[in-house]
Amino acid sequence: MKYFINKKLLIILIAFFVSIAVFAEIPSMEEMYKIMDKVFERGNFKKDFACTITLMVEKPNQPREAVQFKLFRRDTKDQTVLIQLAPEADKGNGYLQEKENLWFYDPIAHQFTHSSLKRNLANSDTKISDVNKKSQFRQAWEILKIEEGKVGKYEVYIVTAKALEKDASYAQEKFFVQKDKPRLLKTESYGASGKHMRTTYTPKHIEFEGMLLPVQQIYINELIKGEKTTQIFQDFSTANIDDVVFTKAYLEKIN
Repeated sequence: MKYFINKKLLIILIAFFVSIAVFAEIPSMEEMYKIMDKVFERGNFKKDFACTITLMVEKPNQPREAVQFKLFRRDTKDQTVLIQLAPEADKGNGYLQEKENLWFYDPIAHQFTHSSLKRNLANSDTKISDVNKKSQFRQAWEILKIEEGKVGKYEVYIVTAKALEKDASYAQEKFFVQKDKPRLLKTESYGASGKHMRTTYTPKHIEFEGMLLPVQQIYINELIKGEKTTQIFQDFSTANIDDVVFTKAYLEKIN
C-alpha cells in the first residue's frame, strides 16, 4: 500500500512539474509585447530605403501576371512612394503615402485620388500597409491570446491580436513568431465578423545591414480559392533619396 501511495504521489509530482515547465515556455503578456515590438521594429529603417518589388499574381482561370514596382521609403517621416514599372499598360501609376494619408496617381487622367492604406497594389493581394513603415506593435495591437504551435519545422508562438488603429487592414490577426529567432513566419488575417480573409507566409529572410529583412512573402486570398500573390523584394539600397521623390510633383514629373 505504501509503495502504491508513493508511486501515485510521484506521478502527481511529475505531472505538476511538467505542467510548470510547459507553462513557463509561454511568455507573459509584457514579454510578448516586447518580442512583437522587436519583430515589427526590424522591418523599419533608420536610413532611406529603396528596392524593386515583383508581384506574381495568380487568379483562377486567368494567366499568371507579373507586376513590378519601384519602392522608396523614408521611415523617419513615415513616407512611402511606389511607382509601377510593369506591365507596360499600367506603367507610371503611382502611390504616395505620408502617415495615414495615401494618394493614387493616374498618369492617363493626370489626377490624384485620396485612398486608404487598405488599398491593394494593382491587381494583387498585396496591400500598401504590407510594404510601408510598421507601427510600434503595442500601439497598433492588443494581444488577446498567446499559444504555441509549429510552422513547418519551426516552433512558434501564436499571438492573436486585435487591431487598435482605425485604418488597419484587418480587425484581427494571428501572428506566428519563431521562438528561437524571433521573426514572423506566418500571419492569418480576419475581418470584423471573424471571417478568415487572408493568410501570409514569409518563407525567406536575409541579413541586410544588420537587419533581418523578409524578402519573399506569399499572400493567399482565403475568400477566392486559387488566388494568391507572391511578393519578392530585390535590388536593395539605403542611399539617400532626394526629398522631391516624396512629393506629388515627382509622380507627375516622371510621367
